[in-house]
Order: sequence, then structure tokens, then C-alpha cells
Amino acid sequence: MDAAALDIVLRATADRLTVMSPATAISVGALQSEVQLSVWDWHGIYNDAAVGRDITDTLAAVAELPLTGSRGAYAERLREQLGAVTR
Repeated sequence: MDAAALDIVLRATADRLTVMSPATAISVGALQSEVQLSVWDWHGIYNDAAVGRDITDTLAAVAELPLTGSRGAYAERLREQLGAVTR
């Protein structure tokens, strides 16, 4: 997955985490589900081998981001990592 596509998918993932139960604790399963849905939306298909690789690549890209706190807090950290937050 190229950097531009990864940026799109990670921003979509952050948006999903913010909208869907933002006060709920983040979990591995929640992150995986939201990444999978974001990759599917970006591809527009679900049965292509590239989809699986892109899900794996996206999860690898955020592997170092602490998986703690709420879904909303994780989304904020993800946006900060992406440089989406301007202060």
C-alpha cells in the first residue's frame, strides 16, 4: 500500500473510531475491525488478494501506537501521528 492510500485508510479508521462508541475502551479486535472496514471501503471490493495485504500493511503501520484508553483517544493519537492535528 502506498503512502497516500495508507493515509486515506488511517484517516478513515480514525473517523470510524471517533463515531462508533468513542468512549469505549480500544481493543485489538476493535482496531482490526475498523481497519478492515476502512480498507474495504477504499478498495470498493472484498475478494481481492490485495485487500488482505493492505489490511496487514495498515495494521503494521500502527503497531507501535499505544493501544490504550478509549477508541476516541486512540483516534486522536492516530490523527496526531498522521499530522492531521494542527495546533
